[in-house]
Amino acid sequence: LMAIFARHVAADVAEEIWQQRREFLADGRPRPQRLFATVLFLDMRGYTSRAETMEPVELMDWVSGFMETMAEEVASHGGVVDDYFGDGIKANFGVPVPRSREEQIDEDARKAAQAALAMARALENLNREYRVRGLPECGMRIGIHSGPVVAGSLGAKGRLKYTVVGEGVITAQRLESTDAVDHDYDAQPCRILVSEETSERLTPDYVTESLEPISLKGRSGLFRVRRLTDGPVK
Repeated sequence: LMAIFARHVAADVAEEIWQQRREFLADGRPRPQRLFATVLFLDMRGYTSRAETMEPVELMDWVSGFMETMAEEVASHGGVVDDYFGDGIKANFGVPVPRSREEQIDEDARKAAQAALAMARALENLNREYRVRGLPECGMRIGIHSGPVVAGSLGAKGRLKYTVVGEGVITAQRLESTDAVDHDYDAQPCRILVSEETSERLTPDYVTESLEPISLKGRSGLFRVRRLTDGPVK
């Protein structure tokens, strides 16, 4: 159990998992369970075109610095990094310990928003560092959605990976990748889109911009979305 989570969760979360280990495990792996979580996807904008022109060592150094910085922000805000995929990260807030109260679910949404805003500020610092080192600057897209997911472990015994799946995950990924919302990446390198389900759980000190409903791949009808621009960052 600890081999699965030790590198991916904060110390207090790891302790909570340990205390509930008998209820958490079944046949040597975490029990599948339905949870209500906030899922965050982020993608490094401009990676593909630049990867074709950079030397391998330079490319890995560039991407690794980005990934490490963003993963640290996820962890410091109570999230769990679920997966890395080339130039992006999937993170969950509200797993693996189920939330039993509505205020806990609201807090997960706020932590995800805080993490996204902290990552936007971290990106500005990274780009300044990249300029000094002669590395290309980059932009970033973030999508956040709160909803029901199914959590559990996938893979072969000894190579298990804890992850969440379901409609809530797909929605967060579609928000991150959508081209239906224009954004000036030169003026603001990070675009943060949150679903209405997430924005309703934020407190008034989070500043969001109302956008026209958009269509998302794989979803019927129009989808309400807001752009997150400011808020408290811890």
